[in-house]
Amino acid sequence: MKLLIVIPALNEEEAIRAIIERCLAARPAIVEQTPVDEVEITVVSDGSSDDTAKIARHFVPRIKLISYRVNRGYGAAIKLGWANSDAELVGFLDADGTCDPLTFIPLVNKMLDDGLDVVLGSRMGPDSEMPRVRRVGNRVFALMINLIARTKISDSASGMRVVRRDALDRLYPLPDGLHFTPAMSCRAVLDPDITIGEVAMKYSERVGASKLSAVRDGMRFLKIILEIAITYRPFRIFGTLGLAMLLPMIYLSIGLLRDYWTTGLVDDGMIYRVLAIIVLSFAGLFVFSVGMIAERVVEMKSPWVRPHRSFYRAVRRLTQSDAMLLFAGGLLVIALIILARPAWQYLRSGHIYRHWSQVALAGAMFLLSVVLSMFAILQRMLTTMLTTETTEPDPSHDREKIHG
Repeated sequence: MKLLIVIPALNEEEAIRAIIERCLAARPAIVEQTPVDEVEITVVSDGSSDDTAKIARHFVPRIKLISYRVNRGYGAAIKLGWANSDAELVGFLDADGTCDPLTFIPLVNKMLDDGLDVVLGSRMGPDSEMPRVRRVGNRVFALMINLIARTKISDSASGMRVVRRDALDRLYPLPDGLHFTPAMSCRAVLDPDITIGEVAMKYSERVGASKLSAVRDGMRFLKIILEIAITYRPFRIFGTLGLAMLLPMIYLSIGLLRDYWTTGLVDDGMIYRVLAIIVLSFAGLFVFSVGMIAERVVEMKSPWVRPHRSFYRAVRRLTQSDAMLLFAGGLLVIALIILARPAWQYLRSGHIYRHWSQVALAGAMFLLSVVLSMFAILQRMLTTMLTTETTEPDPSHDREKIHG
């Protein structure tokens, strides 16, 4: 069994010699203490304009060197290194001297002992010298991924990990930039057929100046996590956002209904509260329904995504039931009854003498009826399409067999 260690390097002339020497020195220990019988080391000079490639070339043929002039990106360098090897286990570590190559020993052993597909080196332990700002950022990104996928990883952006080659097809496509690592972590935890684990690792201060921008690259990390979450778990994003709008709407509505029940009137000063209730209710319901519909589309295109919790399944059953259509129809009837008299007044005199709150209530109920009915119809359509796709027979099995 062969382990490939890829070292992506961009202008790392201060650190590249030391990290190559440490990897070469760790190679016998990795072979001795793991089931791996061969360790291949590949340095990818990712468009370096300094002496990174020149220094690395002194170690050839003990290592493999891939060098090109134009910077393609951190992720692109790792993928290129992986593509130029036949190793069963592929890994990487940063060229800046922050990671100890001997950590590949517990990474490989955990992968093989536990039958995992991806094992991350977690830099969040007590031996980590990671700057506080980056530590906080990594905790935030890990928390987001854990909320999306219901997992418990601590370092989604770790720059040291091992992956089984036969799991790469399920992880790809992956981005070319520095957000390669959180993207891989996010895709791995969302796929139920990919198993992922972590090993605590020592993390040291880097050699040379960092190329990571806390703001710029942090925004890239956030963007790729949200993109993958929306692509594979849209209900977690849109459903949460929709509920965040509906909950304050319910709170405001309770106070308004309590006052109306007590006095039989809606004070004119409540108009802004009424407008807030209408805006929050329709915005929240619309975003929530978009999340549900998008999740159904994901089920059609990516059935491998991890199964849903009971809340989503209960909402899905409710929104595609006859009760939802009956409720929407009832709201429409009530809205039309409330609107009938003001509409008649307007047609006869050009004025409406009913209180504005009645018209606002009827209009809100009408819009609510439309949104709920369209939502229920779309849910039914998607259910029919999913059922058709899963039950449609293979035409090759239906061919008549004629003998003689």
